[in-house]
Amino acid sequence: MSVSPAPSSPSSSGKSPPSGKSNRHLVLFGGLMLVGIMVLAWIGRAPVAVTIGKKLPELDLQPLLAGTNSIATADLAGKLVVLHFWGTWCPPCKEEFPEFAKLAAQFADNDQVVIASVSCSGGAEYDLDQLQRATETFMSQFPNTIPTYADSAAMTRNRVSWILPRGSLGYPTTLLVDRDGTIIHLIEGYYPGEMQELETKLKSKL
Repeated sequence: MSVSPAPSSPSSSGKSPPSGKSNRHLVLFGGLMLVGIMVLAWIGRAPVAVTIGKKLPELDLQPLLAGTNSIATADLAGKLVVLHFWGTWCPPCKEEFPEFAKLAAQFADNDQVVIASVSCSGGAEYDLDQLQRATETFMSQFPNTIPTYADSAAMTRNRVSWILPRGSLGYPTTLLVDRDGTIIHLIEGYYPGEMQELETKLKSKL
């Protein structure tokens, strides 16, 4: 009885088998690239050009702290405006706030500049008394009075979010608005040194 020869093994064919180590490296490299792209997509900074050049939406803000005057969009005509959204509960906001407070103090007596700080609770402010107490406690560490407002129905934040790069407003967010109501500078989140860039931009417009 004849016996058919057994199939030759890869090692006997004269060809080297694919390197498993090389394949693993390729898979690992591809995986790292994919993760990197996803991270950039989720935490990367969206281009601010989407917002620059847009008009500041209508404001609906209420004075929150003593010494803060009422504010309306019509009051801002011909003024440079710094509109700052933040919260006492927000770690990046607390880290950034000393830089903002320094900016606010520098331009406090300039009648060409309006500083508007909006203390937020993350949504509609259903308990303005609690928001006021938390804001007063936080602000007590700063020597200068900063005009501070509430966005009680979250209307201003909703309107502003429509013109932001991702369509949503995070904390902190700061807008610099030109005399004609056009947004000329945007800061989303806290990045050291960006408040100084805003200050330079503001001074260039005076």
